[in-house]
Amino acid sequence: MRFFDRLFAGLLFFLAIAECLLVPRNYWGRIWIFGTGLALLFNSMLNLLRVHNGYGVRYLKTFTISANVTTLALFIALMASIGRARTLAFPMIIVVAVLVLVETLFSIGKNV
Repeated sequence: MRFFDRLFAGLLFFLAIAECLLVPRNYWGRIWIFGTGLALLFNSMLNLLRVHNGYGVRYLKTFTISANVTTLALFIALMASIGRARTLAFPMIIVVAVLVLVETLFSIGKNV
C-alpha cells in the first residue's frame, strides 16, 4: 500500500506542476487556474511529506486530512459549478479528483 500511496502522491505532484505550467497566458481568469494548481501542488507536497515521515511529525495526520478534504471539496465544487458535460469534456479534472480522493483515504488510514 505504501508504494501506491507514494505513486499517487507523486502523480498528483507532477500533475500540479503541469497544471501550473499549462495555464493559458491570454485567458482573463488565469490567476484562478494558477491558484488552483498551486493549492494542488502544496497538497501533494504535504502528502509526500506524510508518506516519507509517516505520522511521527506532530499534527501531520490532521493537517494532511484537512488539506485533502479541502482540496477534494474544491474539485467537487468545481465539477458541480461547470456541469457534467464540461466536466466530462475535461477528464483531467476527474483524474485529479480521484487522486485526491485516494490520497484522502490513504491519509485517514494507517500508514504502514
